[in-house]
Amino acid sequence: MGQTGANQTEANGELVNPCHIVTVMDFSPATLRSIVAHLERSTSFEHLVYREAELDAVWSISGFLLSTAQSPAERAALMRLHYVAHQAHDLVGMSRPVEAADLLRTLL
Repeated sequence: MGQTGANQTEANGELVNPCHIVTVMDFSPATLRSIVAHLERSTSFEHLVYREAELDAVWSISGFLLSTAQSPAERAALMRLHYVAHQAHDLVGMSRPVEAADLLRTLL
């Protein structure tokens, strides 16, 4: 990772600045990778608040879809995502963003 500015790095062609909020519209691998990259760069209280909000969004979306999941396989995958998002959120709340990133990475 190369330094590109104050507290910014480039990862996988994406500019990662922990001062920016990741737009969470889904829980695609690209979205999860972006959250992981931002978690790994987050150092301040403000950064952690942003990461918690992003994980809340993943948790909410997965919970909504969980209520309409039809197949057992889809339901199991959504339950795992929902649980991991909750656990990662709690780790961020305990100022452990790198551990949260490691946990979230297990979904990729």
